Amino acid sequence: MEHLKNVSEIEILREATVFLIKRGVWPYRFSLARGQGNEGSAFQKLIMEGLPKTGIQPQFVTDGPDICGISEKEFWQIECKRAGSGKSQTQRNNFDRALASVVSYYDDVTSKLPENFKDAQQYLGLALPSTHDYMRELTRRVRKPLRQKLNLWILLYDLNTSSIRQVSPENDY
Repeated sequence: MEHLKNVSEIEILREATVFLIKRGVWPYRFSLARGQGNEGSAFQKLIMEGLPKTGIQPQFVTDGPDICGISEKEFWQIECKRAGSGKSQTQRNNFDRALASVVSYYDDVTSKLPENFKDAQQYLGLALPSTHDYMRELTRRVRKPLRQKLNLWILLYDLNTSSIRQVSPENDY
């Protein structure tokens, strides 16, 4: 667990994308965050450079989950959140928005997928830095029963290794 350091959303998105690719899940849709400090074209370039060459062009949009990924067995919707230098209240507000977003993605979305993906299981992901404030909120408010019910995975960005540590719904933080 880290104390507060600035971590950009692009860093979190990049590592969450790597996480999906390692699982054999193709990230096909990315939502570009709007607002100050977001560099859409730099983000697109970074993502395109990191994706395996398959000939499939990912979509870049301005709404919905930050990352959508699909395989024959898994359909992922991931919300990513950055960590800034704001006060604890600001971090709590950011956490609240991220949690509300990822929970809102819970739906019968697999019925809307192409036929060859109809059997894919829905996975939700919340990717964020393992800062003190975010870890406190996770342990207080995103307990195992909720994560199990929603199949919500927590993807913790480690500031020391710049990589994701996955916490499945069955595991503790």
